[in-house]
Amino acid sequence: MSILKVDTINEKTSGNGVLIPGHVIQTKLWYVTPVVVSTSGTWAASTVPTLANTYSVGDYSFTKKHSDSKVIATVSGHVDHENTTGHPSIVALLEAGGTFMGAAYRHVTRQGNEPFPYCFSGEDTTSGTSKTYKLRCHSSGTSMRFGRSNTNNSSHVYTVVFMEIAQ
Repeated sequence: MSILKVDTINEKTSGNGVLIPGHVIQTKLWYVTPVVVSTSGTWAASTVPTLANTYSVGDYSFTKKHSDSKVIATVSGHVDHENTTGHPSIVALLEAGGTFMGAAYRHVTRQGNEPFPYCFSGEDTTSGTSKTYKLRCHSSGTSMRFGRSNTNNSSHVYTVVFMEIAQ
């Protein structure tokens, strides 16, 4: 068995940093601004969410430190459906270019049991350093309330954690 003891690790080229594959380079937390999103049309469980067939909840700009790293997102929070019954609903995260990262689907079967949690994770392996992530939604009901309940309080915070991972 060997023991490695060092006082300083110097980067190979100035300004590039020291990258260890699989390690977290940076973490950012997005508190999604409370918003009511009006929805119309229908949604089916077999539909793949895209920028064209979903509604905007909000956008988050993220600057990666290295273009070849990947970004892992963990999405979590509650959504109120304003007493909707019997309607399929989805919350999804996409990269601005349309790359699908992940989604959570619910079929709202009972009213008065809200808000409901929508939790999922996903990853973006596309290159580049300047990224924009889009939180999107759709429901066959009339609206979805993020970060608040039907009584408009703000006790149901919706968050997204972004982690840049070295490759």
